[in-house]
Amino acid sequence: MDAVCLNGSWDVVIAKDLDGNVEGVLVYHFRKYRGFKLILMPPLTFYNGIYFNYRKNIKPNSKIGFEIKITEKLLGQLPKHDLYYQQYSTEVNNWLPQYWAGYQQSTRYTYTLSVSDNTEELWSNLKGNVRRNIKKAEAVCEVINTDVETFWNELERSYSQRKNPFQKQLIERLYNNLSEINSCQLHLVRHKESKKILAGSFIAYDNNVSYYVCGFFNPDGKEIGALSYLLWNNITNSKTKQFDFEGSMIQEVEYFFRAFGGNLTPHYRIWKVNSWLLRLIFKFKNLPFIN
Repeated sequence: MDAVCLNGSWDVVIAKDLDGNVEGVLVYHFRKYRGFKLILMPPLTFYNGIYFNYRKNIKPNSKIGFEIKITEKLLGQLPKHDLYYQQYSTEVNNWLPQYWAGYQQSTRYTYTLSVSDNTEELWSNLKGNVRRNIKKAEAVCEVINTDVETFWNELERSYSQRKNPFQKQLIERLYNNLSEINSCQLHLVRHKESKKILAGSFIAYDNNVSYYVCGFFNPDGKEIGALSYLLWNNITNSKTKQFDFEGSMIQEVEYFFRAFGGNLTPHYRIWKVNSWLLRLIFKFKNLPFIN
């Protein structure tokens, strides 16, 4: 959060039981925009919001009741705000207490892949053209580690004919913060003969999941299958048992991610507009921080 909250700040509210044990937390990015107080998603951040700390062997009915109680407790601690807008983790599948409190929801999708399976099974689940692209690229390319400056320069070069959606400062800050705790990797695919960079990926990970933060491909590498080869390398060398492609709402991107054999996994986008003036504005225009 220190890395990605370029505008505004961030904070967390915590729910505890009578013995002081943490039951849940709500992490949020807070900023002001033309007088409005906003709780938003930070840039380059796919999940945020509520996380529950369940007790062991909790029964299904008790789990739901616990989620309702903790959600209400956490939301009640938030500072006064005109807009609440968060994308929750795939682990959160109960937004009933927020529905009752007047929040709105839309379902988004990502692809998640279990990489605890053996490589042969992962390979068999790939779409046929992906397997062919990987073999083609593997014969003429190699995957290398890189530094953040080189990664950015190659990313920027790949967007020379289109608008670059990424910010150098943001990627640098995120990489520097995560690399301090050994929680990210930058990779490039390089042509063995020409040494030309054909694709790149930024992978972040915690104890459980590896996340595809961002990537790029050089148009020259598309026919070779460089990005498919790189993602296959990321998956098979993952430091965790789960791989999250982080989003697939864009049709062309969804089609590409689906070919790797992962599970289509829903997660929630939750929001509530408390300001009547902001509700009026939303009827006529979208604000730049809502995507």
